[in-house]
Amino acid sequence: MKRTLLFIFISLFSFSLFAESLPTLKGKLVGPTEKEPLPYATVSIAKANAPQSIIKKLATDEKGNFSTALSSGKYILTFQFVGMKSLQQQIEIKEENSSIDLGTILLTESSTQLDEISVVAQKPLVKVDIDKLVYSAKDDPEATTSNVLDMLRKVPMVTVDGEDNIQLKGSSNYKIYLNGKPSNMISSNPSQVLKSMPANNVKDIEVITEPGAKYDAEGVGGIINIITDKRSDDGYSGSVGANTDTYGGYGLNGNAALKYGKFGFNGYAGYNHFKRPESESSFVREDFDPNPVNNLTQNGKTSVNGNHLYFNLGLSYELDTLNLFNVSVSRFGGKFTSDGYTNAQSVGNQNYGYNSESSSTSEFGGINVSADYQRTFKKKDELLTMSYRYEENPSDRDFETHYYDVTGNYFYPEGYRQRSKNKAGGSEHTGQIDYTNPLTNKHSIETGLKYIYRDNNSRGDNTFYDVDAEEWKNDVSRKNDLDHTQGILAGYVGYGYKTGKFGVKAGLRGEYTDQNIHFMSANDTIQNNFFDLVPSLTLSYQLAMTQTLRVGYNKRISRPGIWYLNPYVDDLNPVNITYGNPKLDSEQTHNFNLTFGSFSQKVNLNASLNYAYTKNAITSYSFLKDSVTNNTYANIGKNQSIGLNLYVSWTPTQVLRMYVNTNFNYTNIESSTNSDLKNSGFAGHGFGGLTLTLPHDFRIGANAGIFSDRIQLQTEQSAYYFYSFNVLKSFLNKKLDVNLSVSNPFSEHIKFKSTTTGEGFRQQMQMIQPMRSLNLRVSYRFGELKSSIKKVQRTITNDDLKNDGANSQGAGATQTTTTTGS
Repeated sequence: MKRTLLFIFISLFSFSLFAESLPTLKGKLVGPTEKEPLPYATVSIAKANAPQSIIKKLATDEKGNFSTALSSGKYILTFQFVGMKSLQQQIEIKEENSSIDLGTILLTESSTQLDEISVVAQKPLVKVDIDKLVYSAKDDPEATTSNVLDMLRKVPMVTVDGEDNIQLKGSSNYKIYLNGKPSNMISSNPSQVLKSMPANNVKDIEVITEPGAKYDAEGVGGIINIITDKRSDDGYSGSVGANTDTYGGYGLNGNAALKYGKFGFNGYAGYNHFKRPESESSFVREDFDPNPVNNLTQNGKTSVNGNHLYFNLGLSYELDTLNLFNVSVSRFGGKFTSDGYTNAQSVGNQNYGYNSESSSTSEFGGINVSADYQRTFKKKDELLTMSYRYEENPSDRDFETHYYDVTGNYFYPEGYRQRSKNKAGGSEHTGQIDYTNPLTNKHSIETGLKYIYRDNNSRGDNTFYDVDAEEWKNDVSRKNDLDHTQGILAGYVGYGYKTGKFGVKAGLRGEYTDQNIHFMSANDTIQNNFFDLVPSLTLSYQLAMTQTLRVGYNKRISRPGIWYLNPYVDDLNPVNITYGNPKLDSEQTHNFNLTFGSFSQKVNLNASLNYAYTKNAITSYSFLKDSVTNNTYANIGKNQSIGLNLYVSWTPTQVLRMYVNTNFNYTNIESSTNSDLKNSGFAGHGFGGLTLTLPHDFRIGANAGIFSDRIQLQTEQSAYYFYSFNVLKSFLNKKLDVNLSVSNPFSEHIKFKSTTTGEGFRQQMQMIQPMRSLNLRVSYRFGELKSSIKKVQRTITNDDLKNDGANSQGAGATQTTTTTGS
């Protein structure tokens, strides 16, 4: 056996030496539109005396480059790319040649118009770079009639559940970017905004699973970067759309692009009215030793409706081929109102009962103004970028509750009313400079500096109605105003190396943070500063023409955002209150990833194995005090998780496409303050679908998903599933699309259950929500899409804050629910 292995090793080593001694043939394929690189084009090689017999076939990389070793002789090269004319070129390699560079090879557009089905059959939808995976939305035929949220359901490592919550690799600890910039418009309400954005103006969706040194060190388990495709040829293009559903919700959206000479403009806007019919909920808590024995039951009903308006405008000016200016302005805002009724009964140590009616309003909004300047040098891909951004993000909440039919020993008397208002948010200034230099065709470096200044605040106004005095009075005992300022100075350096099939990206980032927290009510100030050094490394190897293996490591930190820090007490439910912790520290996470990708015309496969460890995770926890469940946060989590994400899409014929996107993980969670608090186990979720393309521009689709319990410290949640069907018809030469879909047609409601057990209590929550709905979506496209409006390649990306779990993407990869007794 040893001799056999030795023989194989010597043979492979000898072959590699022989291969390295052969002359190298290389070149680059580009297209006619601004001479864009043609990634993953096919290069076929045959001997000149036998042109029909292909002896070697290879694909260009993501930049259109190809390289291979050939012995001396005469060859015929055939270059092919979807939508381009095939090109043949004859070459001769002589023994004295060490390398032959064919330079830039230009392919022209084919005069034969390819239909939509042919493109799907020939071009893979997924490709892999050293540190990211790219889903080509523009090559997905369903993009013409889908929204961006629909597209995310198909992207490897991304899942969207039945409530449209988005997860990356089974985690909510990620960021969503728009054209390389974090978008507060999206992050404030991602599911609603992305449902309003038509997918036909999206070029690519990038999944950056190993953020390098150029990205902020904090709070990012990954990045979903949505790249829009704004194209026009000294003209205009755009689309308009509308949607409605049987719940009573509706929306309008539109986007447009304009290019004239050196000027380019693009913009989009949308309005949504959200309405969800009445849902039912129940809450049962059993108190036992060491707490006094007691049983509390709450039953309620809640209805929600709201509005959301947003727009984004971008202007570019190309002074010349070396200087480019971009300016963008975005604005968003919305209000959601919730009306509820609750009946509570407590038996045991505390005997009481009451009915309550409540109304709460959440207002959010913000503005973002950014400016970028890009200087391009004569050396290709050498760039200098300077950027500035200003943000303002208010977030307000208020509620009023009226208690009546009060019996027994309760907190509030008969007819008691209370009001609470909280104004929170802040402003942010960011300046940044980045420089990228490809030293050679194999080596590249990048470096940059960045400074962020944040000013966050929270102000509360709490009042109650004095029945005897018949007037509203201030409740000074609930006053907890906060000022929080933070300055962050960061610098980074990165190095890239790529030759043949092998690639490396390495980086080091340093960040200095200075912050002040002023508790207004107590007149107390906490000041601290700290320095973080964050390394990252990613290796990539091309196993075959369409197969890539990647391995990576990065360290991330998460600074708590205003939602975690805000001490404001949300006591809309007086026996189950929630508040933040302004004394939280940043958490540190180590991430390791191993990814295999295989992408061809019919089958796309991506498998990712990842491991994450967090020592001081910001963890939500609950405890019982004075018969009230308190929910807050602390740095008490020690979390380890290992997970596998598997994505497969299969296009067996030109009319059928199927895909599956799943995630399985094993998690071990422990409390750093209580050794008895720990949990471990398996969890997973999956989403799949199929699309059938029929004659006369009809398309039928079906989708389904299942989510199991997420492992938390002492909370168990029930699994649930969802499904939908849709039929689409295109009119007016595929410019007008009408899409009719139905969600959960055989299940009017869906039940969600969660059980939390802590020292001295056990509580169970159940919610019954309506799920069956009928949706109608109409969209119309106009204009031509030919030349691209240029945008700077680097810009400001603030991805450092850990947001609240209610934000759909702020819960954190390691967020758990810890319960202790008090």
